[in-house]
Amino acid sequence: MLVRLIYISYSNTEMSDENIKQILDKSKINNSAKKVTGLLLYSDRYFFQCLEGERRDVNQTYLRIAADPRHSKCVLIDYSEVNSRLFPTWSMNFVAFSGSDNEMVLRYSENGLFQPYDFSAGQANAFLLEVANAIAISNRTEEKPKSLLAWFKD
Repeated sequence: MLVRLIYISYSNTEMSDENIKQILDKSKINNSAKKVTGLLLYSDRYFFQCLEGERRDVNQTYLRIAADPRHSKCVLIDYSEVNSRLFPTWSMNFVAFSGSDNEMVLRYSENGLFQPYDFSAGQANAFLLEVANAIAISNRTEEKPKSLLAWFKD
């Protein structure tokens, strides 16, 4: 049974690019072995993550992540059976962005700031779908869509 899990958490310290790279490198190894895919977003010490895969593998991955001492206030936003993956080729990929005055964030925030603890399950899923669609567009074109220029790190 294919599932999608979305959670948020708060970093206990400010994460450097090197810290994030270490998390991603380890995640890619662990997730590839279990065929878990997904996306990690980080802004202003907030983590917003989507995990996709078989129920048992996603559950085990989430439990390992939730126990990581580098973050706290881990909240499960949505856990659903799905027919397909939003990020089928990403064992784990990362999007860093400015959580303020970002066009996508503005559509899902009352105050223009990325505050994922305020997201409903519906908002979180709509946000992820929009991110997945924007990534797909950017992969098909040479130039990234204007709304994503603030998202991707070089």
